[in-house]
Amino acid sequence: MKHQHSSPDDQHDHAHGHDHAVAPHQHLTAANLRPPISLLAMSALQRLLLALLLLAVLWAVVLWALQEVA
Repeated sequence: MKHQHSSPDDQHDHAHGHDHAVAPHQHLTAANLRPPISLLAMSALQRLLLALLLLAVLWAVVLWALQEVA
């Protein structure tokens, strides 16, 4: 079943009489709900490098803590 608008008022004009710059609204989709850095969007190499970076940071914290104890 097709639905057609016959009225010229149905053209979705979003001016609403605002003279200042109003950013157009953005519809929610799966793409813009995803965080800017997503593990699912990374390649396998990027995920591996991120894991190695996290391990290096944790190891540096452990070494720093051991030096503080000694």
